Amino acid sequence: MVSAAARQTDRHLDQVLLFLTRNRTVPVSGEKLARDLGVSHSRMFRMIDRLRGMGVEIQGEPFTGFRLMRLPDVIVPDLLRERLRTREFGREIHHLYTVDSTNAFAERLVSGQDPPHGTLVVAEEQTAGRGRLGRRWISHPGAGLYMTLVLRPEIPISMAPLMTLGAAVAAHESIERVTGLDVDVKWPNDLLVGGRKVSGILCELQAELDRVSSITIGIGINVNHTEFPDEIAPIATSLSIETGRRHSRIEVLLDFLATFERLYGEFLAGGPGVVMNAWTRASSFASGRRLEVHDGFRTIRGATDGLEAPGGLRIRQADGSVEVVYSGDVISWE
Repeated sequence: MVSAAARQTDRHLDQVLLFLTRNRTVPVSGEKLARDLGVSHSRMFRMIDRLRGMGVEIQGEPFTGFRLMRLPDVIVPDLLRERLRTREFGREIHHLYTVDSTNAFAERLVSGQDPPHGTLVVAEEQTAGRGRLGRRWISHPGAGLYMTLVLRPEIPISMAPLMTLGAAVAAHESIERVTGLDVDVKWPNDLLVGGRKVSGILCELQAELDRVSSITIGIGINVNHTEFPDEIAPIATSLSIETGRRHSRIEVLLDFLATFERLYGEFLAGGPGVVMNAWTRASSFASGRRLEVHDGFRTIRGATDGLEAPGGLRIRQADGSVEVVYSGDVISWE
């Protein structure tokens, strides 16, 4: 949960960063910052200390003035909007410094405020980040991209799985473009580099009768993580670990939003095949991969045999029969 007071503090932190970014050539007095934001001097200094604690390089003292030493990799909404290459995705932004989970926050928005199509919720840190099947998503402060998009597609419920596949394709293309890495897509929504997970996607549906009301699409991307807990270290990685250098979370986010909006528009115009074909091109799991999938009731073993509309994975078993799974957990593959 995020209280009203915490949200106000988050907005003030964004305003401080925005002001310092736009006045990088001269020190800005703490008195002026406090006056422009309408907060006390003591609160202003606490916010400066909090930003420094998050790794933002701010030089100076209250009486000499504060100066930003380099542009921070913090997703300040006003700065992000100036660089967006989208018409709808990310035009309304809820930026949080700490939240339980961006998906949970987005769901509260949907239930109480009716946010517009394309609303973006993005956080610097999650205290209860969620992955698929109730798993925890490791959300180190400022290290990864933790975001949720609220979409309102006018599609039947049966087509909702395509939004997961589409988000995976967009993240795959963006990560490859920004980093130069070779990224694979494991059905239905994990992104792998060198066989280890670098990103996951969690889609949750709100529907009325047979139509989608809204879909919250949560995306986690491990960008600048340098380590992981022992229990997942063998199977998790980050863009930084794989390339040996830091990457801008903002650049990845900007590219993802533009790519996903383009693919989403093509899907609305061209139908399910647009997403299914794009996913098939992006994933080595589309055809000929031997694997085991547990769908909650049974384990299905065989070789992948393409996608079944709208987004199910075809698995050809040893006896030649084909099973189609629309959700499940790939527990092993080769």
